[in-house]
Amino acid sequence: MSQAPMSRRQFLSGRPPMADHRVCPPGASMETLAAACTACGRCEERCPTNIIRLVGGLPSLDFTRGECTFCGECKAACPEPVFAADRVDRFAHVAAVGDTCLARQGITCQSCGEACPQQAIRFRPRIGGPFLPELRADLCNGCGGCIAGCPVSAITLQPRSMEVADA
Repeated sequence: MSQAPMSRRQFLSGRPPMADHRVCPPGASMETLAAACTACGRCEERCPTNIIRLVGGLPSLDFTRGECTFCGECKAACPEPVFAADRVDRFAHVAAVGDTCLARQGITCQSCGEACPQQAIRFRPRIGGPFLPELRADLCNGCGGCIAGCPVSAITLQPRSMEVADA
């Protein structure tokens, strides 16, 4: 049985490799973070929306605290070659509204749509119940504003489909 590849950081710290589902700051990847991040915390200090947290010595975005505005402060604060040179204005994921959504349970709620700065979540009227959320993946930049705005944590992240990524 083969093991998952281990980063240098994991090897030197003695931590076993594990599935990592955290979201990196815009323009960074797990590979560049593992190779070059020194965990100085400058990105965490400079984030104006306060969503960057050091988790296991690497920066990770916590969308339950707010949204990413793609301001570039984390990139500007970082002394290491962790971030891509190009400006990043969307993530490789989009939001997905789950079945625990209040509107899908028959309770009127439009919190996610109101919190979405891209207006990617719209509400479709239906007879006999509250409007239902519909996500336009082509408009969603993955900022996480809807996640923080959802009172029941019904919104998750999923990889952007290839059709949307090409748009």
